[in-house]
Amino acid sequence: MAAVGSTATLILLFQSWITAQGPDGKVAANAFGRLEITTNYLNVWSQTKPKTPPVTGFWAILASAAIIVALCAIVLNIRLRNEIFARLTTFSLACAAFSVILCLIYLNSKGAELKAMTSRTYDMGGQIGQILNWATGRGKLVVPGTGTSNYSSAGLTHWGLLAVVTSLGSTMAAIAQWLLLRRATDNPVRLSWRMPIVLSRAPSNDD
Repeated sequence: MAAVGSTATLILLFQSWITAQGPDGKVAANAFGRLEITTNYLNVWSQTKPKTPPVTGFWAILASAAIIVALCAIVLNIRLRNEIFARLTTFSLACAAFSVILCLIYLNSKGAELKAMTSRTYDMGGQIGQILNWATGRGKLVVPGTGTSNYSSAGLTHWGLLAVVTSLGSTMAAIAQWLLLRRATDNPVRLSWRMPIVLSRAPSNDD
């Protein structure tokens, strides 16, 4: 269970954990800080263009390294049944879960900056971009008091939350296996492979 959960967590690290959407496009980021950006170029002539925020993948790299170490320790532990590998598995998966949680918190803190990338500016360049976008049929012209418009928004996806669940589940499974191994070591059950043979001597005539 720990091996399956760890593998699932490693795969989930490459999915989009946070997305932001607004008038000027959409942006998504995975745990490693890789950004997928689509834009309508509304602010290409604006004097204050939205900046791409620096998103680091430090916590995801740390979680990946811990998961790889845990998977190797799991394979060795299945083969050798050694408490050292059980401890290494538990410690590695605990580090991985801690890193995944911190990665989710870190990406959530970048929501405002990612949201700003999809917003439109209201200077002359932004107004021209909006008019051209409306003229080409890809948007609507915003006139005060005549309609409604959606603001930019950002939020976490279910992939990041699922990665937290799988990482914590893997850690709990490793702890349970470690406790079972310690109990088996402290209270070994030894089976006797030699069956006791009891010979009964028949009574003699003298008796």
